[in-house]
Amino acid sequence: MSLKEGSLKSQIIEWLTREGLEVRVEPVPPEVPVDWVVIVPIPGSTPINVAVQQPRGRPDVIAVTLGVMVGAEHRDALSRLTRDDRLVLASDMLKSLIVMCPDCAVAIQPSLEDFQLINVTKIEYAENTTRERILSTVRLMANAFTLIVTSINSTLASKGLYKRPPKEPVVM
Repeated sequence: MSLKEGSLKSQIIEWLTREGLEVRVEPVPPEVPVDWVVIVPIPGSTPINVAVQQPRGRPDVIAVTLGVMVGAEHRDALSRLTRDDRLVLASDMLKSLIVMCPDCAVAIQPSLEDFQLINVTKIEYAENTTRERILSTVRLMANAFTLIVTSINSTLASKGLYKRPPKEPVVM
């Protein structure tokens, strides 16, 4: 597949919308090293936003990214775990995400003992980009979100710290 930069973005948007997914083209601030970004909200009880973007100066690459911010309520509960329990949770989550997607770059920030952001990115090369690959990668990010939330909630539940979420969606 040999699509030019602008047509690749258009083609990806078409594929996503044809699948019934909402797509939002976001403006990119000048300091962000990205040529374009498309946000794909994944429907569910907790909304998930997956970013499909092209790094600046890399027309050969598409990055599909999931960023999960740990919400204040979860951070409070996690702070009541021991340091060792937080390290085990973060390490197990990291291992599971890497097993789920060995081609993904996974970052837990700022540290394994005080994680506030979990970022998962899979690179797709433009020359190999197909509808199936993009949709599969978006589904992979939705599954990564489920893995992250389930890992945190099950650990908190095992320590008696899990609170049932309210009926309205919660930002994780």
